[in-house]
Amino acid sequence: MDLLDKALRVLAQPVCNHCMGRQFGQLLSGFGNEERGRMLRLFAAMSIDREKAALGGLDLSNFAGITFHNLVLQPPAEKRCSVCNDFFRTLPLWVGRIAKKASPYEFSTFLVGTKLSFDLITAEEALWERAGIDYCEPLKAEINRELGKQAEARLLAKADLKNPDMAFVVDLNENKVHVQVNPLFIYGRYQKLVRGIPQTKWPSGKYKTSVEQIIAKPFMQATKAKAHKLHGLGREDIDARCLAWRPFVLELIEPKKRAVNLTVLAKRVGRGVKVSQLRSSSIAEVRRIKEARPDKTYRALVRCAQPVTRNDLRKLRALQTAIEQKTPQRVLHRRADRYRKRHVRSIRAKAVGRKTFELIVTAEAGTYIKELISGDNGRTMPNVSNALGTSCVCKELDVVKIHTK
Repeated sequence: MDLLDKALRVLAQPVCNHCMGRQFGQLLSGFGNEERGRMLRLFAAMSIDREKAALGGLDLSNFAGITFHNLVLQPPAEKRCSVCNDFFRTLPLWVGRIAKKASPYEFSTFLVGTKLSFDLITAEEALWERAGIDYCEPLKAEINRELGKQAEARLLAKADLKNPDMAFVVDLNENKVHVQVNPLFIYGRYQKLVRGIPQTKWPSGKYKTSVEQIIAKPFMQATKAKAHKLHGLGREDIDARCLAWRPFVLELIEPKKRAVNLTVLAKRVGRGVKVSQLRSSSIAEVRRIKEARPDKTYRALVRCAQPVTRNDLRKLRALQTAIEQKTPQRVLHRRADRYRKRHVRSIRAKAVGRKTFELIVTAEAGTYIKELISGDNGRTMPNVSNALGTSCVCKELDVVKIHTK
């Protein structure tokens, strides 16, 4: 099918320049569909005028405003487009609706999408069936692009197809604009300097606060977000301190403000928790943090039932090996009961008292240090208690290093 034949098939029903040009959208760069459509309409009219061709099968309203030289023809007035129903004339109205939805929010990037009505989908498919799809662009693609261009000027923000702050969906079934506010992600590292608080909020309300709530409070105030989530690279026990700097991403849900001073907010984080290295982040970094499994170094204060000597403590070097741990009894209520093989990278001990010593352990991610010490009734083997021949318990535990790359 040559271009003229295709153009004439399109003109069998009233079409606007956008819908005319869109059928040839894959030909020539640097032109919009409206411009293509205007050129093709005139090309078709000139071809008809040159050949003094019969006009049967064409909707003459497509030539409204065109004066023929060789034909005695007075085209009727322009009709509503049979494909888009003159949607492109309503673009400023829809951009106004988008701007109204956007007004409560601060953002720099956005995305516009469209949900076509059944009538528009049917009309477009009927045109494709009549004229073919050799060079066409879908109606939805053009609507999204044209709305995006006008919205950029109105919103003073930049369209971003990959990682927008906001997404607007023009729903032509409901005749509404729906808005989606994408989360704001903040990367940082935290230290937990006190014992007795969990990393995240407990549903039961057993603990008054958490690392997440302490960190999130100033960010919630500054961004006016609806909610928050903390994604940490692992977690420490509630009664353990994290003296190492643990990577995290704070996710702020439906923020109204995004331009915040991270240096100022870091100083407003409550007592017991410190944050550093704050910067903008993304969902991709959340995934990387969740998948990372770095080794960790712990300091444990160990109490024994019987006195231990320096020679006894030397026996602990034998634990620098692979160990098997069954799910600890203390977490069986929330984790599957199964065996895990973990590696103790290094271990050293220093006497503090006759029955007390300090243990420094570097171990693979996921190693239960308290159970490595106690043995957990044989559920962790080998263990410190067996190696020393006396019952041992962890009285204090600190994370002192996270071996990230």
